[in-house]
Amino acid sequence: MPIHLDIFHPNRIVVVVARGAITSEDAIQAVREFVEKGMVHYRKIIDVSMVRTDMDVEQLKMLAELARSSPRATNRGPLAFVVDRMGNPLARVFAEMTEAERPVKVFTSLSEARRWLDEVSKV
Repeated sequence: MPIHLDIFHPNRIVVVVARGAITSEDAIQAVREFVEKGMVHYRKIIDVSMVRTDMDVEQLKMLAELARSSPRATNRGPLAFVVDRMGNPLARVFAEMTEAERPVKVFTSLSEARRWLDEVSKV
């Protein structure tokens, strides 16, 4: 699968690394895994810096709705996207689409994303 999840339960963080061509079904499966394993309240880093996809805004809305379907959806953890220097427009669209629901931000550096998650988690 082009999407790999590393789950660190003691720190309540999930690091998602996506590489290559990603379909909407790949993304749906990853979100389902978050929901089914009860991890929507965990902090998340999603690295999409090396992703190609033909997903559109409607499919992003479907992903957001799937995440909202979790019993813990009201307590979703902060989300940090890591994109390449050109930026991933879908990551930014998803961040804007869900920013009222929990802290979310887009970065071009993994270290900046980790630092931000640590800072926002202290609040």
